Amino acid sequence: MGGRLDGKVALISGAARGQGEAEAELFAAEGARVVLGDVLERVDAVAARIDTSFPGSAVSVALDVTDESSWRAAVDTIRTPGRNPKSAASRRR
Repeated sequence: MGGRLDGKVALISGAARGQGEAEAELFAAEGARVVLGDVLERVDAVAARIDTSFPGSAVSVALDVTDESSWRAAVDTIRTPGRNPKSAASRRR
């Protein structure tokens, strides 16, 4: 049974907690591939939990919304099919 977001990709900033975390889980449940971004290392655990519940649905990226290169790296994650980046924590400065 397909979800409303099958075949879609969502990049969610602030995904380590609160509204961003809730949106990431909801989008994954609806079939989206979700890229969870945050400056908090907790985003790795959130992505892993979501990916366990919905296999193949979630990856994490280190994302500082005030840094243009951080956005580029997050978008590159989306543009590279099948790319499963290392944990966000391993890419932090």
